[in-house]
Amino acid sequence: MLAAQLIIDGVLLGGTYVLVAQSLNLIFGVMGVVNLAHGSFIVLSGLFTAWFFGLYGVSPLLLVPLTFAVVFAAGVVLQPVLLEPLVKYGRRMELMSLMVTFGLNYVLVEIALQAFGSNYVTVPYLQGVWSWHGITVSQSLVAAGALGGLLALLLHLGLNRTTFGKSLLAASQSEVGALSCGIDVRRMRLAAFAVGVGLAAAAGALLVLVLPMAAESADQLTILAFVIIALGGLGNYRGVAVAALLLGLAQSAMGFLVGGDAETVLPYLLLILFMAARPKRFARAVR
Repeated sequence: MLAAQLIIDGVLLGGTYVLVAQSLNLIFGVMGVVNLAHGSFIVLSGLFTAWFFGLYGVSPLLLVPLTFAVVFAAGVVLQPVLLEPLVKYGRRMELMSLMVTFGLNYVLVEIALQAFGSNYVTVPYLQGVWSWHGITVSQSLVAAGALGGLLALLLHLGLNRTTFGKSLLAASQSEVGALSCGIDVRRMRLAAFAVGVGLAAAAGALLVLVLPMAAESADQLTILAFVIIALGGLGNYRGVAVAALLLGLAQSAMGFLVGGDAETVLPYLLLILFMAARPKRFARAVR
């Protein structure tokens, strides 16, 4: 029963991680942008969700589409202003995007600090549990994991089953090939960033149900997403989904075996081990 408990908890936690990673995978794959501000979009959404819930008692699940829409609109404004001009730098675009999104990250973190303070918060919503044959599952974890997994699945289906999604995939695989097919690559870059940060915001509204969150959590969440992408493979949406679930399982087991906050160190440890064991694959993942 203990093994089943850890597996269920790990899979559900991995369901929230899938959305965190896939949203960055979309931006990274299509734009070639190393978005160091990814975690700050997640944190801002999570802190807003906690604040709004405390003020009005509105279900955080209803705030998921709202946070997506607001941050999607912000992405539509930010991408042409901050990131699209970097395309002219060619191969140096990745380095330039590092500097731009590094600055953007600190601006967003400062906004979060000024608006919501520095305390860790979570949302006391769906605090009950479901029990079955000795297995106890948190209702909030089920809601966050299931909805996060569903949104990631919808992203996967949208990319593979719709014309617009296939255009995004084509732009991520080869800009020249996409242009030769008549695809507006500039429009794809805008869409990828807006959808990516919008989904990051949706992930934040779900993560705050199960993980304490503060403004300083931004960097940790960005690293989490990069670790999952490195393990699963850039542009490999199925591989990233599997990596997210495996990380959730590993953290569930480590939290039980070691206790405390030891599981929060696991992504950093995996990143170090992966870079040491597979440096060439890591280089490909972040190129």
